[in-house]
Amino acid sequence: MSDLSRRDYVAVAALGGVAALAGCTESGEPDDPSRISDPDGESTADGIPSLRMDTADFASARQFDNDTYERLHATRKRRAIETLLADPEVHDLVGDWIGTFEAYEVLTNHLETISLQGPTSLTVRERGFPDGDEAEFEVTAENRRTVYGLVDRRRDEIVALEITDPQDVGWTVTQNAYQMALGQAIHDAEPVREALGDVSEREWYPSWKGAAGGYTGLGQADLRHGHGGTAVMHVKDGDDVRIISAFVDGSDPQNPVVVDVAVLDHAVEYPLYELVETIEPAAESVLDAVPDVPTEQRPYYTANDGYHRIEPPDESFEQDEWAVEWEPPDAQGVTLSASYRGSPVFEAMNSPITFTGYYLPPREGRNTREWYFPDDDTVFSGDLLFWDVHSSTVGGPGLLGKLDFPARDGTPSGFQLKSHYHSSAVGRESVDFHSGLRFGPYNYDIAYEFYADGVFSPVFRRTGPGFVTRFLRKVEENAESYGEGGAYEEPVVQHYVSTQAIDVTPGTDDGATVEFFDGEEWTTPEAEFYLEGEPGTIVRFGNPDGPEAVEIPLRDDLEVVVVRRDGAEIGPGEAAAHRRSDEGTPSHLYHPAQYVDGQPIQGERVIVWLLVLGAIDQLPHPSGVTNFVTTARLELSGY
Repeated sequence: MSDLSRRDYVAVAALGGVAALAGCTESGEPDDPSRISDPDGESTADGIPSLRMDTADFASARQFDNDTYERLHATRKRRAIETLLADPEVHDLVGDWIGTFEAYEVLTNHLETISLQGPTSLTVRERGFPDGDEAEFEVTAENRRTVYGLVDRRRDEIVALEITDPQDVGWTVTQNAYQMALGQAIHDAEPVREALGDVSEREWYPSWKGAAGGYTGLGQADLRHGHGGTAVMHVKDGDDVRIISAFVDGSDPQNPVVVDVAVLDHAVEYPLYELVETIEPAAESVLDAVPDVPTEQRPYYTANDGYHRIEPPDESFEQDEWAVEWEPPDAQGVTLSASYRGSPVFEAMNSPITFTGYYLPPREGRNTREWYFPDDDTVFSGDLLFWDVHSSTVGGPGLLGKLDFPARDGTPSGFQLKSHYHSSAVGRESVDFHSGLRFGPYNYDIAYEFYADGVFSPVFRRTGPGFVTRFLRKVEENAESYGEGGAYEEPVVQHYVSTQAIDVTPGTDDGATVEFFDGEEWTTPEAEFYLEGEPGTIVRFGNPDGPEAVEIPLRDDLEVVVVRRDGAEIGPGEAAAHRRSDEGTPSHLYHPAQYVDGQPIQGERVIVWLLVLGAIDQLPHPSGVTNFVTTARLELSGY
């Protein structure tokens, strides 16, 4: 075998043959033997694996040109999953799972890290239902295991692989009498009886979201924003787990009404235990031929025993010309304040809302306020709207850690503050979600990248599953209603708006000048405004008495709302305290543009709402096996 070790030969042969090695001829002989000689058998044609792995870092969004970072997440996550599933050890394992969770991150050195998690069975022991005032469900995901892999994305080859030992993972779900009364009504609904018979005779457990017991503003059908609710129930059906999905009218808290119920086979459109059936496994596994995946190179939110790795930095630190302070999330995500080279940039910044809208009518060129709320009121135009909060008490964990980026290929050094939220999952560790029993809880990665040259970039990443399966079925059932005169106007199954609220302080906390560049000339708006972005447009916030300025280049997937700072309105900083003291307030905010009411802004403290839009229906793969990623950019000058 020339200089190829047995270990290298097995690793390559299992994934397509020796000729696939770069640096080898078609016969498999190395054209540069010096690149693959290692007496310890630790090398491949691409160099020494230990060196390549040891020097692989988490990649920053800015290290890639032309939106490549976003495209990697949109396409490579699915391909990396398929690469792992092609290994026969992984193939056999995943085929027996009843639920799945996947995590993916881009690394340098042309590597990517992936984790797959799932159990083989589910048991539920409930106490107190239906006789007591509340019910306590003791849930166990049995034989949960995690597959960790490092994949060479140029060749779709596994370069590191690890499978954890099986473990039983348990959690408790407590439901009050109000919720359990709704649960009984859902069990008695005709679609549930037809599909599952008497659910009380089965092992099952519930989850709630929205007005029916959660901390999420929710609009459904003709209900006011904040008056809807959803119920999700996992039901053991033989060797499978099926999903009951119900919508609830909670506008009268004393008389909630179940308005719609469906029974679904899967929580996601293509669960791994079905996807694996479409993949032909390789002849041999590389499990014993490649190294394990180091903890520090596993996806941050599946790093330790399938849970999060939480390594938050000091709450105040300086690095790469920036001084940053952060506060843990309450209900608006991690709150940051930052200065650059000793001058303030923003006093507070956080993410108060992530909108998730389902089954919307065609957009037809409207901005998100007009599209989501055409009556300029709290009733959503689609079928279901989630108004998610980002909290460490409702499916945290919040800030995970700080990733450092050395200067590389013309990109200056910097760092990322990574936060993560599974809205409505169980506990800070999101144990149910990470055990593959997920439906309804959302998976948000909200990160902030700081660079030494004064560039600041919020990064929004969303992974599945959400309720996409429920609404895809609805699209199919109602397809004829979208045809008029032979045309077909397809509804938008799923759409996102991630918001960032910024209390901007461009070198001063005494107020700012505000300018707008439309691609040809600069103008100075006198009053609050709501603006759809276009390529080439810029909003600038400057120091009236100094050279410092913060510029936000816009695109057609960004919108901006600029309003005068008002502590009575939801936003960062002082407004966060107002929201916490009045839980009814979130239901009154349906879109930041409602705060635009003609107040003067020049020389005043302003709140900048940056709205990042996510057209999920444009992704190449369905929710649950695809990451939707989009970034924005703030650029400093005069500092």
